[in-house]
Amino acid sequence: MEVKEKELAEDILVMYVQAETFPQGITDSFKKLEEIPGGLKDRHVYGISECVGDKMVYRACVKENFKGEAEQIGMPTYAIPKGKYLYATLNNWRENLDQVPVLFEGFMDMPGIKKQTICLEDYVSDNEMLAMVQQA
Repeated sequence: MEVKEKELAEDILVMYVQAETFPQGITDSFKKLEEIPGGLKDRHVYGISECVGDKMVYRACVKENFKGEAEQIGMPTYAIPKGKYLYATLNNWRENLDQVPVLFEGFMDMPGIKKQTICLEDYVSDNEMLAMVQQA
C-alpha cells in the first residue's frame, strides 16, 4: 500500500445518512442518500466510519451544494475535520470494496495516527477512492 499525505485546509461540512448497522447497512445508507433532491450526480461523496462508545458508526455523506442545504431538506450534518491526513488510493473501488477495511486496518498499525480518528472514504470519481486517516 502506497501511503501519501494530504492536508484539508478547512473543515468540510457534509450532510449524511447513518447506516442502521455496520458494516451490513452501508449499501442501504448510500441508497437512501441517493434519494436527496438532485441525487448524487456531480456531488462530492464521502463515507465516514468511527467508533462511538463501543459501537462502529458509518455515515454515507455528501457535501452541501449550498450553505444551509441540509437544514432545508431536513438532514443531519457532520464536519469532516481539517488537518493532515495519510491516504492510500483504491482504484476500481466498486469492484474492490473488500479492500476498504484492509486499507484502514493497515493504517491503524502506523505511527503518528491520531487516536480515535475517523476513517474517511473520499470518493474522488467513479473509479478512484481515497482511504484517509488523520495524523496526530
